[in-house]
Amino acid sequence: MLEMAKIVVQQTREEIPVMYNPIELSLNKTVMVQGEGSNIQFQRVNNDDLTVSLFFDTYESQIDVRSKTNKIAALTVPSVGTNVRKEPPVVVFTWAGPLYTGIIVKLDQKFTMFLSSGIPVRAELSVTFKSVLTEEEDLQSRGYFNCRQLWQVKQSDRLYLIAQDALGDPNQWRLIAEYNDIYDPLNFPQRKDIGRTLVIPDVHADGAKGLVNA
Repeated sequence: MLEMAKIVVQQTREEIPVMYNPIELSLNKTVMVQGEGSNIQFQRVNNDDLTVSLFFDTYESQIDVRSKTNKIAALTVPSVGTNVRKEPPVVVFTWAGPLYTGIIVKLDQKFTMFLSSGIPVRAELSVTFKSVLTEEEDLQSRGYFNCRQLWQVKQSDRLYLIAQDALGDPNQWRLIAEYNDIYDPLNFPQRKDIGRTLVIPDVHADGAKGLVNA
């Protein structure tokens, strides 16, 4: 049986199948660096946007092709998040397994065939996805698992204690806070921080304990 591509909404697990598989896909990555010549420093690896061309045809069934394409168009509407800030849902483009995770940032629809009533029955879609990473995937893209040490936050942790154990100097807590964008260090950890992975800067790491080795 032919494996069909589909778009899966990550939060609800809703599956939106395509009618015809794309004829080509380009999954590209860009290495971000800083500096020139002999002073080039690696920053991170980014997944480039993925653009997929999809074809829908409902002429034989004589139904409005928008009954198929509107499901994809709905994924561009901000619907996930708080009342203050909402974003389009994160989706996974799959074809014989997950290929790309992100949000739809651009949708071009072109209707190319109509019934005598004016109802469209054929459509060509160009769907552009922008990559969305988990916290672990983001750390990996920045190379932290290859050259840094990590600390998984527990409820009993305090920044000065982490600095003492990891760096041998409790006064280095400011460095850890700055490195991990902790804007309220006096109230760290908050509930949202429990289980979070902190990046420990590469200073005096020898002999540190309690670290998750990358």
